[in-house]
Amino acid sequence: MKMHDALASPIFAAAARAAEKIVAGWNALAARWHPLVVIVAAVAVLTVPLIFLRGFHSDEGVAVNVAKAAIEDGHWLTPYIFNTRFVERPTLLSWIIAAVSWPFGSVSQFSARLPVVLFLLAGCLLIYTLLRRVEASVAAALLGVALFLACPIVIRAYAMPTADMPLAVLLFLAFILWWHGAERGIVELPRWTAVGAVLALAGLMKGPQPVGYFAFGVGLYILLTRSWRQIPGFVLAGIICVMPLAGWYAGVYAPGDEAQWATFMRFAPAAPLSGPLEAVLRLISETLPAALFAIAFFVARRPQDSRLPPGFVKALTCYATAAAVVILFWPGGSTARYFFPSILPLCVLGGLGYDALLRRRPAAAAPGLMVTLGLLIYAFIYSDIAAPLMPRAFRAAQIDGARISELTRAAPAPILRTGAVGLNVFAYVPGTIVSVDFNAMKAAPGPAWLAVEPAEAEALIAARGKNIREVLKFGQDDEWRLLRLER
Repeated sequence: MKMHDALASPIFAAAARAAEKIVAGWNALAARWHPLVVIVAAVAVLTVPLIFLRGFHSDEGVAVNVAKAAIEDGHWLTPYIFNTRFVERPTLLSWIIAAVSWPFGSVSQFSARLPVVLFLLAGCLLIYTLLRRVEASVAAALLGVALFLACPIVIRAYAMPTADMPLAVLLFLAFILWWHGAERGIVELPRWTAVGAVLALAGLMKGPQPVGYFAFGVGLYILLTRSWRQIPGFVLAGIICVMPLAGWYAGVYAPGDEAQWATFMRFAPAAPLSGPLEAVLRLISETLPAALFAIAFFVARRPQDSRLPPGFVKALTCYATAAAVVILFWPGGSTARYFFPSILPLCVLGGLGYDALLRRRPAAAAPGLMVTLGLLIYAFIYSDIAAPLMPRAFRAAQIDGARISELTRAAPAPILRTGAVGLNVFAYVPGTIVSVDFNAMKAAPGPAWLAVEPAEAEALIAARGKNIREVLKFGQDDEWRLLRLER
């Protein structure tokens, strides 16, 4: 069958009509309600159940336990986890969680997850307002937000108390503050000062390296456009950013910390991560369908029908890609979360891609809309159906934390743990919890509670005899043991 015969076939015609209806439906939905109400409602629907019904998991316990140590033990400047210094990086998110939790006297799921949800909402609003500022349609601006909420890596981070979401939003805010001046041809001193302050907050989230997204991106734009007048302000913003970071590192420094910093910054990586090819493939899968709409923008746009401000696409592309390329080829590899700051500008390009497709071939936007809708439906099922109906799968740490708290209240004693045992579980447990190595645990006096791996539990029971017994198996898959050591 020839190509024109295939295009004229009833099946193709029916598919084209269906695609047109999908696009028309999205445009009608975008015009039906106030966009800001839609954004707030969507974020609330997708995140509120997780705030209350998703127990701590993955590495969430790091930020939560640092915040817990700040409230309970007064360790605000120097982070501690289970009575052990944790100075690989600044922990602004933990300080925010601690500040929110302080009036209540303890860290809860609500106080730990709420700040991240608010940053998620702020990221959605930044994407929407930037798209509208560059004269994207309401439908395209709302799609940019939907693309952000539909990225698989973002779905996992909706309410996750890790620094990735707040860091990405702060860096994008700094970019927008800078661009609002750059598009007028002049970035005033007060604006550079504000940019530096926001970058300082971003640096305090996770250390200086992620600030490279702004430094490399804007620096490359200045170089390509020969905007040499921006260099003094650019340097000023860098100085403002560096000052609190340098102050924190100097304030917490103890001899030997250099090795920990080098490992965290991957100058001396402890283990290799994904190489460039694997990282690119994984990044595409984690950012679908935003990546598809962004590609569509560059394919479908035409200079003559663009209403975008001069230099906007160049600036946004530099910001999204310059540091990402450096990370991609960083010795020791990378992981998808390192590219989180690229996702927000990618979604802006995706929103622009929707408008470009509407001008050239509207039906071509339908598959991307369907993929976006499918991922949002998945996110809804995950948050609003699975989380309430599957308590063990979603709240294992919370359930185990409550059981251990009940045991320790009945028989008070310090809790000793080894390695990574119970990182998320013990975020729910009050009282003294101390990380020790196994040799120290073997010599520990009773009474005490010992949280260990199964092999360690067997060795302790064999060594300590009748003074020790297994009380509880805990963890998502009962992978840890809680022992009671008597005098």
